[in-house]
This record gives sequence, structure tokens and C-alpha cells, in this order.
Amino acid sequence: MSIPTTEQFEPDALDKRLFEAFPGLVMRKDLTQVIRGMSKAPSYVIEFMLGKYCANLFDNRDVREGLQLVQQEVAAYIPRGDETEVIKANIRERPPRRVIDMVKVELNEKIDTGVYWATLATANIRNVNIQPELVQKYERLLMAGVWSNILVTYDDTIRYGSKTYPFVITRLEPVQVGQVSLDDYCAGRANFTRDQWIDALIRTMGYEPNDARLTQRVKLLYLVRLIPLVEANYHMIELGPRQTGKSFCFTEFSPYGTLLAGGQVTVPKLFVSNTNPPRPGLVAQRDVVGFDEIAESSFNADDDKNLYKNYMESGQINRGLMTVIGDAGFVFNGNINFDPRSGAHAEHLFKPLPGSVSDDTAFHDRWAAYLPGWELPKLTPDLITGHVGFILDYMSELFHREMRRIARYGSLWEEWFEASGREWSARDLRSVNRTFSGLTKLIFP
Repeated sequence: MSIPTTEQFEPDALDKRLFEAFPGLVMRKDLTQVIRGMSKAPSYVIEFMLGKYCANLFDNRDVREGLQLVQQEVAAYIPRGDETEVIKANIRERPPRRVIDMVKVELNEKIDTGVYWATLATANIRNVNIQPELVQKYERLLMAGVWSNILVTYDDTIRYGSKTYPFVITRLEPVQVGQVSLDDYCAGRANFTRDQWIDALIRTMGYEPNDARLTQRVKLLYLVRLIPLVEANYHMIELGPRQTGKSFCFTEFSPYGTLLAGGQVTVPKLFVSNTNPPRPGLVAQRDVVGFDEIAESSFNADDDKNLYKNYMESGQINRGLMTVIGDAGFVFNGNINFDPRSGAHAEHLFKPLPGSVSDDTAFHDRWAAYLPGWELPKLTPDLITGHVGFILDYMSELFHREMRRIARYGSLWEEWFEASGREWSARDLRSVNRTFSGLTKLIFP
């Protein structure tokens, strides 16, 4: 597939300001669209690679050469799902084999003095040997995993018990951002007005803020989608039409989010495993867990609903003798093609949900926000920006490592606004505090 011919990029004032304030940390979003869809690598990985090879974002020749290099890397080294046995054979017959893949590591403490096993997620190769030094150097391998440029070799002398584990990672270089600094980020933010900064965040998400459909309210609704990434244990629901980008924050924006199709997940996977010893589930491994297509799913886990409600209320769950504490927020997404406030649907806003949830007011109380997705425009080509935004992996790391730790913004709104007296419950006040905190972190870090 050849790189399409593009006209010379013409940066606007916001592009230039971003490029000057955050050199090396921003990317032309139209370049991501050129490569996106060619592999299983998410946008945050593609953008990191583009940033490496497209140093001058405003020089069309340099950009075309960079795009060509990234295209070649993607085609040659990022596996397809059906290539598992081919890759394994190549590693054996012609070692070492270079691969770009999501690498996640876990410690198997049951073997000898403990062995680190790596999993190559896209290549679907498990029990790959990796040196402890690499794990200690890149601790992210033990958490959400890291997309990495690796060399894998074959050594059939490595045995544990009666089994051979011949695959060995001999070199690993992350293709994601290493270090982030909140101080540097805030210093760069000082060069922008409020509205300029909001537009920069909207472009980072891939949308063009100058589109007439993106009113100030719509822009803020887009930012609400990001709150679970910066605010721990932030639970929300979004119902709206298809093709409005509801799943973007879980699949493309951050490696610390995960999307569960149809709302289907087992309690052990979500909260705590049934293994011995038990292991914490997704609530302790991710920043946000998305439940997709919930309005059309068979989400009828009546026996498990109390577990969901208890976790959403307290941020922890008790299973047997183990208490699991998690930071993950739950986001329920549902596809509806109408405004539930109107006509026959006006009974209440949760009516489109499965019966086990739609009339459970205690469940509703635990959501901090209801995002009216029917107010957001569908993703058409003219809504996709061709301008500069932050590299997604930079933002996701900043959100995960720095912003989620800030806990002092929640009640700042009281300096300018008054509460609604007795109309608000304690849960209402908590939701207001956390939503305000999340938007403040995003707009006024």
C-alpha cells in the first residue's frame, strides 16, 4: 500500500503554538489516519513511531519519507493474528527474529526461584523467557504491558521440569513514551488560553474543533469521556448513536483502558480470580473498564450486581478471604438511535438498558455522570482533524502516572458556585466534586 499524495501541510496558529511549546510530544493527526487500520497496533503506538520518523511535521517531503518508513516497519514487524506458527518457525530456523508487539510479563513464582514469563499478545506466543534486568528497567511490562521492539531467539536447552521453553527475548526497546513530567506539561499549558487548550485536547482526540457542530458544550462532553482516565474510580454511562467514538478512550487512547464487548465479563476476571493464590482482576489492572453495547446486551447478572454496586461505591471488593482495592472506573456505553427524553421513551433516561439495570435506582446512583451521546455528532471525514495534537501515549502516561494522583481539585467549585441545598444527596455532591475535578485536571492542570 503506497502513501497517498497529500498537499503541503499548512499549520494554523494553534499548530505552531503546540509545536513550539511541546516539541517532540505532538503529532499531525492526519498522519495517524494514513497508517491506522493497517495493523493491530493502537493509535498511541502508531503515533509514537510517526513521531520518531517524522521529525519535521511541517515539511511534506520529510513527512512522506517518515510515513514510508513507518509503513514498512508496520508491515514487516507487527504480526497478524494468523502468523503465530510462521513466526515461531522463523524464530527457530533463522534466529533472532525482530517483532514489534505488546509485551506483558508476569512472575511464575512456582518454578525454582521464580521465572519471568513474557507474552507476545499479537503474535500469541506465551511463556517467552525474559531477563529480570529488562523487567526491572521497564516496570510497565508487569502492569498494562508495553508495545516494544524486540529480538526473539531460540534456545532449546532451557527446560523447567519436563518441559522446554525455547523462546527468549534478547533485546527490548519500548515504542512508547518513557518519562513524563507534570511540571513541564503545566509550563507548556501556560502558553495557551482556556479555549485554545480545549481545542488542543479536542484535536488530540482526533476531532476538528473548528467544525460548526462542535459547540462549547459538545467539546466539554468530549472531554467528559476522558475523565475516567484522570480521575480514579470515576463511573459513568453514555448512551447514544453508533459511530460517535464511544469506545475510542478504551481502544485507542490509552493502554490503561480495556473494552468488554457486550458487557460480558466473568466476576473472577473483573474482580478477583478463582486461582490459588487468588489474583486481582481488571479493577486493579486498568484505569478504566468499558462495557460496550450495554443497551443491547444480556447484562442480566442479577446475582453479581451487588458486587458491581459495592465496588462502585467503595472502590474495593471482598471475595472470600481477599479484599481487592481497585482504581478502575466503570464506563457503560450503549447504542441507541433516539433521545430518551422524548416521546414514549421519556419514562426515565435509563429505560434503554437491560431490565436488570434500567430500574435499579441504587445502580444509577453510583454513576457520577450520564453523558448524552445523542448530542455528539457522528464521525464523518470532515469531523476528523488534519492538524496537530498531543501524541496519545504521552497523554495516557501523563494521565496515568501524574493526574490520577491529584486529589485536591474536587471542592474548588465552591469558590464560584453554591450547592443546591437539600436537593443534593451525599452521592450527588460526590459526583459533582469528581466531575469538576476531572475537567479541572484536563483544562487547568
